[in-house]
Amino acid sequence: MHKNIKKICITTMGILLATTTIHAAEKVKLNKTSLILEEGSSQTLKVTGSKKSVKWSSSNKKVAIVSKKGKVTAKKSGNCKITAKTSSKKYICKVKVTKKPDSTTPAETNADKEDIMVKELIIKENNKEIYGKIYYPKKEGKYPAVILSHGYNGANSDFVRECTYFAENGYVAYAYDFCGGSTRSKSSGKSTDMTVFTEKEDLLTVFNYIQGLENVDPGQMFLFGGSQGGFVTTLAAEELIDKTKGMVLYFPALNIPDDWRRTYPAEDKIPETNNFWGLTLGKEFFLSIHDFYTFDNIGSYPNDVLIIYGNKDNIVPYSAMLEAEKAYNSAELIVLENEGHGFSPSGGKKAMEMVLNFLKKH
Repeated sequence: MHKNIKKICITTMGILLATTTIHAAEKVKLNKTSLILEEGSSQTLKVTGSKKSVKWSSSNKKVAIVSKKGKVTAKKSGNCKITAKTSSKKYICKVKVTKKPDSTTPAETNADKEDIMVKELIIKENNKEIYGKIYYPKKEGKYPAVILSHGYNGANSDFVRECTYFAENGYVAYAYDFCGGSTRSKSSGKSTDMTVFTEKEDLLTVFNYIQGLENVDPGQMFLFGGSQGGFVTTLAAEELIDKTKGMVLYFPALNIPDDWRRTYPAEDKIPETNNFWGLTLGKEFFLSIHDFYTFDNIGSYPNDVLIIYGNKDNIVPYSAMLEAEKAYNSAELIVLENEGHGFSPSGGKKAMEMVLNFLKKH
């Protein structure tokens, strides 16, 4: 009997020892697993819970470099992984580098072009304020309008180039900040209250306002969205079938619900907040899309759709673009070679020209 008791005690101690070891291992972690940086900016990563020496490395030094002390410096727009290695353990932080927004207005950068106007336009409705900038030809008249919706943690300034180009070619262009949609947003609202569906409501609010402007032809309205803003645009388009002439999508992130379902397969595992790529999201962001399946909810939009995608995109899968092309009655998918999730200056120029041709056809 005493022998049996001894065996049980040893076994129990073994379990306790193993449990202690697991908890100790769980304390060692990288302070950030994802990071968004603008070109030229930097941020320091740290491995916490360990006093062992750390060896840092970058999967693509053209995009971002990392110092011996974990300081990550963004070099060029794109995506890479920063790895922290301690002994045999590896910790990875996904890094997205975005283009540095142009701090000057189009009027300042194109001083010789006096045929367009650029103004701040704040749309107030339902206790919210949506900040944006409107670009339009100076000459009086009614013009077709394009509404541009930015991607995750983006801002209206991401579309300065496109808005200027469209206005110079006879269009009213309005780019805005989603409420709570970015650390750079000038619109009202908290990021912890933002979901793709609150962003859809923002877009619908913007659409109704812009459509009623004196210099806008209400029968010539177009939607334009990039990345998450592209996903949101497809959702809004389902409610604007009879009010829009066409839709343009830059690498639309239609995979967002699927990606987060894989991360949080069970709703009870969703945290109250999650700092993802530099933006703090609330629990509702994930709950709202947990049982939402993109291609069960889009595709009835009957008008022409233009999708432009880069073959080096490692955020939005090509398979989602093919599925989108099939989902719509009249969609064209154009793939740009050697372009990623966010086009280069030359790739962006090609894309804008394609968009303008699309707009002119309608």
